[in-house]
Amino acid sequence: MLGVPIPVVLIAIAISALLGVQLTVALEHSTANRARTVSTSVDSAAGAGKNSSGVPVVNEGSLGTEVQRLVDAGMIQPPTSFDPSACLRQQGIPDSILIMEEVAWSADETPSWLLVHGPMDRETLQANGGTVSATVVRPECGNQESDATDPAQLRLWSGEVMIGSL
Repeated sequence: MLGVPIPVVLIAIAISALLGVQLTVALEHSTANRARTVSTSVDSAAGAGKNSSGVPVVNEGSLGTEVQRLVDAGMIQPPTSFDPSACLRQQGIPDSILIMEEVAWSADETPSWLLVHGPMDRETLQANGGTVSATVVRPECGNQESDATDPAQLRLWSGEVMIGSL
Protein backbone atom coordinates (compact mmCIF):
# COMPACT_ATOMS: atom_id res chain seq x y z
CA MET A 1 0.00 0.00 0.00
CA LEU A 2 2.19 2.79 -1.27
CA GLY A 3 4.87 2.17 1.29
CA VAL A 4 2.77 2.79 4.42
CA PRO A 5 3.25 0.02 6.96
CA ILE A 6 0.14 -2.08 7.68
CA PRO A 7 0.20 -1.44 11.46
CA VAL A 8 0.00 2.35 10.85
CA VAL A 9 -2.99 1.86 8.54
CA LEU A 10 -4.73 -0.35 11.12
CA ILE A 11 -4.08 2.21 13.90
CA ALA A 12 -5.49 5.02 11.70
CA ILE A 13 -8.64 2.97 10.99
CA ALA A 14 -9.08 2.16 14.70
CA ILE A 15 -8.69 5.84 15.67
CA SER A 16 -11.22 6.87 12.99
CA ALA A 17 -13.72 4.30 14.25
CA LEU A 18 -13.33 5.45 17.86
CA LEU A 19 -13.73 9.08 16.83
CA GLY A 20 -16.92 8.21 14.92
CA VAL A 21 -18.38 6.40 17.91
CA GLN A 22 -17.56 9.34 20.21
CA LEU A 23 -19.19 11.82 17.83
CA THR A 24 -22.31 9.64 17.56
CA VAL A 25 -22.63 9.36 21.34
CA ALA A 26 -22.09 13.10 21.77
CA LEU A 27 -24.76 13.90 19.15
CA GLU A 28 -27.28 11.57 20.76
CA HIS A 29 -26.55 12.99 24.21
CA SER A 30 -26.88 16.62 23.08
CA THR A 31 -30.24 16.08 21.35
CA ALA A 32 -31.82 13.59 23.80
CA ASN A 33 -32.79 16.28 26.32
CA ARG A 34 -34.20 18.69 23.76
CA ALA A 35 -37.91 19.35 24.35
CA ARG A 36 -40.06 19.38 21.25
CA THR A 37 -43.02 21.42 22.44
CA VAL A 38 -45.16 23.17 19.87
CA SER A 39 -47.11 25.41 22.17
CA THR A 40 -47.90 26.21 25.73
CA SER A 41 -51.39 25.96 27.06
CA VAL A 42 -52.92 29.36 27.44
CA ASP A 43 -54.59 28.27 30.64
CA SER A 44 -51.23 27.59 32.24
CA ALA A 45 -49.52 30.07 34.53
CA ALA A 46 -47.36 31.37 31.68
CA GLY A 47 -50.30 31.84 29.31
CA ALA A 48 -53.13 34.32 29.20
CA GLY A 49 -55.88 34.25 31.78
CA LYS A 50 -59.57 34.82 31.29
CA ASN A 51 -61.71 37.62 32.59
CA SER A 52 -64.98 37.18 34.49
CA SER A 53 -66.94 36.69 31.26
CA GLY A 54 -64.59 33.92 30.08
CA VAL A 55 -62.86 35.97 27.38
CA PRO A 56 -59.06 35.48 27.18
CA VAL A 57 -57.06 38.49 28.35
CA VAL A 58 -54.06 38.94 26.06
CA ASN A 59 -51.26 41.45 25.73
CA GLU A 60 -48.12 41.72 23.62
CA GLY A 61 -46.35 39.15 25.77
CA SER A 62 -49.05 36.48 25.60
CA LEU A 63 -50.29 37.15 22.07
CA GLY A 64 -48.01 34.59 20.39
CA THR A 65 -49.11 31.86 22.77
CA GLU A 66 -52.77 32.70 22.20
CA VAL A 67 -52.34 32.65 18.40
CA GLN A 68 -50.54 29.29 18.63
CA ARG A 69 -53.40 27.91 20.78
CA LEU A 70 -55.96 29.13 18.22
CA VAL A 71 -54.06 27.54 15.34
CA ASP A 72 -53.72 24.27 17.27
CA ALA A 73 -57.44 24.25 18.09
CA GLY A 74 -58.33 25.14 14.49
CA MET A 75 -61.63 26.74 15.39
CA ILE A 76 -63.09 30.05 14.30
CA GLN A 77 -65.30 31.78 16.81
CA PRO A 78 -68.37 32.94 14.90
CA PRO A 79 -68.77 36.71 15.15
CA THR A 80 -72.11 38.01 16.29
CA SER A 81 -71.98 41.67 15.37
CA PHE A 82 -68.50 41.93 13.90
CA ASP A 83 -67.56 41.79 10.21
CA PRO A 84 -63.91 40.69 10.03
CA SER A 85 -63.66 41.02 6.24
CA ALA A 86 -64.91 44.61 6.32
CA CYS A 87 -62.53 45.32 9.19
CA LEU A 88 -59.50 44.01 7.28
CA ARG A 89 -60.53 46.03 4.22
CA GLN A 90 -60.87 49.14 6.39
CA GLN A 91 -57.39 48.47 7.81
CA GLY A 92 -56.00 48.13 4.27
CA ILE A 93 -55.06 44.46 4.73
CA PRO A 94 -55.55 42.24 1.65
CA ASP A 95 -55.18 38.89 3.51
CA SER A 96 -57.96 36.51 4.37
CA ILE A 97 -58.94 35.60 7.93
CA LEU A 98 -57.46 32.32 9.11
CA ILE A 99 -58.66 32.34 12.70
CA MET A 100 -60.25 34.91 14.98
CA GLU A 101 -61.26 35.18 18.60
CA GLU A 102 -62.90 37.72 20.83
CA VAL A 103 -60.37 38.82 23.47
CA ALA A 104 -59.84 41.39 26.19
CA TRP A 105 -56.72 43.43 25.36
CA SER A 106 -54.11 44.31 27.96
CA ALA A 107 -54.52 45.20 31.62
CA ASP A 108 -57.53 47.46 31.06
CA GLU A 109 -59.26 44.52 29.29
CA THR A 110 -60.40 46.51 26.28
CA PRO A 111 -63.01 44.47 24.36
CA SER A 112 -61.37 43.49 21.07
CA TRP A 113 -61.01 40.92 18.34
CA LEU A 114 -57.81 39.03 17.60
CA LEU A 115 -57.61 38.46 13.84
CA VAL A 116 -55.04 35.99 12.54
CA HIS A 117 -54.60 36.48 8.81
CA GLY A 118 -52.20 35.62 6.06
CA PRO A 119 -51.75 34.38 2.53
CA MET A 120 -52.02 30.66 3.42
CA ASP A 121 -54.94 28.52 4.56
CA ARG A 122 -55.40 27.11 8.08
CA GLU A 123 -54.60 23.52 7.11
CA THR A 124 -51.26 24.51 5.59
CA LEU A 125 -50.46 26.63 8.64
CA GLN A 126 -51.30 23.78 11.02
CA ALA A 127 -49.27 21.28 9.01
CA ASN A 128 -46.18 23.37 8.26
CA GLY A 129 -46.21 26.30 10.66
CA GLY A 130 -44.87 29.64 9.51
CA THR A 131 -45.31 33.34 10.04
CA VAL A 132 -48.78 34.85 10.12
CA SER A 133 -50.02 38.34 10.77
CA ALA A 134 -52.04 39.09 13.87
CA THR A 135 -54.10 42.23 14.36
CA VAL A 136 -56.01 43.20 17.48
CA VAL A 137 -58.87 45.61 16.71
CA ARG A 138 -61.77 47.19 18.53
CA PRO A 139 -65.22 45.66 17.86
CA GLU A 140 -66.26 48.82 15.97
CA CYS A 141 -63.74 48.03 13.21
CA GLY A 142 -65.53 47.46 9.90
CA ASN A 143 -68.84 48.99 10.99
CA GLN A 144 -70.35 51.63 8.74
CA GLU A 145 -70.18 54.13 11.62
CA SER A 146 -66.43 53.59 11.89
CA ASP A 147 -65.74 54.29 8.20
CA ALA A 148 -65.15 57.96 9.02
CA THR A 149 -62.77 57.02 11.84
CA ASP A 150 -59.04 56.76 11.27
CA PRO A 151 -58.32 52.99 10.93
CA ALA A 152 -55.26 53.36 13.19
CA GLN A 153 -57.53 54.38 16.08
CA LEU A 154 -59.40 51.07 15.81
CA ARG A 155 -56.21 48.98 15.69
CA LEU A 156 -54.77 48.13 19.11
CA TRP A 157 -51.87 45.96 17.92
CA SER A 158 -50.55 44.62 14.65
CA GLY A 159 -47.56 42.43 13.88
CA GLU A 160 -46.33 39.02 12.89
CA VAL A 161 -46.35 35.82 14.92
CA MET A 162 -44.25 32.71 14.28
CA ILE A 163 -46.33 29.53 14.50
CA GLY A 164 -45.04 25.99 14.96
CA SER A 165 -46.51 23.02 13.12
CA LEU A 166 -48.66 20.41 14.83
